[in-house]
Amino acid sequence: MKIAVLRERFEGESRVAATPETIAKFIGLGAEVSVEKGAGTGSRISDDDFKAAGAGIGASAAATLKGADIVLCVRRPAAGDLSGVNKGALLIGALDPYGNEKDVAALAKAGVAAVSMEFMPRITRAQVMDILSSQANLAGYQAVIEASAVFDRALPMMMTAAGTVRPAKAFVMGAGVAGLQAIATAKRLGALVSATDVRAAAGEQVESLGAKFIMTDALKDASGAGGYARELTKDEQASQAELVAGHISKQDIVITTALIPGRPAPKLVTKAMVESMAPGSVIVDLAAERGGNVELTQPGKVIEHNGVTIIGYTNLAGHIPTTASQLYARNLLAFVTTLIDAKEKKLAIDWDDELVKATVLTRDGAVVHPNFVAAPAAAQPASAAKPATKKPAAAKSATAKATASKAPAKSAATPKPAAPKPDIAHDPEAKPAARKTPARKTAAKPAAAEAHPQSAAAPAKKPAAKKPAAKKPAAPKGGDQ
Repeated sequence: MKIAVLRERFEGESRVAATPETIAKFIGLGAEVSVEKGAGTGSRISDDDFKAAGAGIGASAAATLKGADIVLCVRRPAAGDLSGVNKGALLIGALDPYGNEKDVAALAKAGVAAVSMEFMPRITRAQVMDILSSQANLAGYQAVIEASAVFDRALPMMMTAAGTVRPAKAFVMGAGVAGLQAIATAKRLGALVSATDVRAAAGEQVESLGAKFIMTDALKDASGAGGYARELTKDEQASQAELVAGHISKQDIVITTALIPGRPAPKLVTKAMVESMAPGSVIVDLAAERGGNVELTQPGKVIEHNGVTIIGYTNLAGHIPTTASQLYARNLLAFVTTLIDAKEKKLAIDWDDELVKATVLTRDGAVVHPNFVAAPAAAQPASAAKPATKKPAAAKSATAKATASKAPAKSAATPKPAAPKPDIAHDPEAKPAARKTPARKTAAKPAAAEAHPQSAAAPAKKPAAKKPAAKKPAAPKGGDQ
């Protein structure tokens, strides 16, 4: 079992996917570890440090990857850069699949099993593997450090012989992992902190850190699945914008953190709001990589507008790479440990494990993650109708024709309870559970009937074409018996 650790080629990426600490533990699990030369330079980890931990140093990517069963990375490498790995090798890292479907398809074609750590479920067992939380925590901290470096005044209140210096006012938008760490850091530096979030439950967490929680009365709660916030309605957006506009003009430092997985970042701070702030104020946009929460943000750049500095760094955790690499590497170690048989000291992947199923993007040459294959699977309404046409015929009994004519009518009515499955189309998470329902009604070709939420409605029309309209008047005597 060989584990390869690549040098990152993504511009500006200084983190590394393994550290001497985690490499020593991989070797203890029976792995041979190869690290590409210079992989840890950006995180202040030398090749000698990796050697001392027991790793081999590959002179090139090709030499590092040759015969690898697992490849660890921070950013998604190009499929063409993975030649030499064993067939079906695992590629594990932050693969950023949304909006990069062609690259994901290329990984599938390359024959690797790509594992996107961003999809790690938010359950107790997986907390130690959650790269989003570990890196967001550091990004929230670094956002305040970056803001304080640009802010041209002191943050804490100071009582001096020359007079009192008022504390800086910091406003954090979003109280997730990054936001809560930003609040805690700003408080430690002495700022007067306030925060907002569309999830009502966040209020208690904000106040526990000593910050003031503000939330519009029109927005009761916007909690969504997996601990994330749902998208706001237009009325809720307007109400929230009004609240922010009135509050933001009095702030010295604003930190925005709002992100919805797989979607562009919601715009929370308009140009007019920025212009309402005093010269010398600072905004740090933690959502810059997805377009930004601030209308004026330029991803990857620091700009100034009307005297207000807007910081749009896209990789704030990477600004403290030594710490970020330590946490990220431990996340990967915790996950890979679940894939190894400690006694046999070899890979023993349980493809049905909830962690594996949630994170695997590609396998056996195909894209397999439900978030990326759901649409093609739904496009089979024609075949779905076949089982239903057989159903009325099977329902005919050897009794009188009047009873037989009544039987198809009942069969036609039977699929209708399954038809209200349009919710599946709106909630991708509900698809797996919803698809089981048709299997009880169509034994002949369940896969076809499950393919499209409208397929249950289509069969109802087929029996209707068969119904013997002329014989229906005779049926009432035999009635509903």
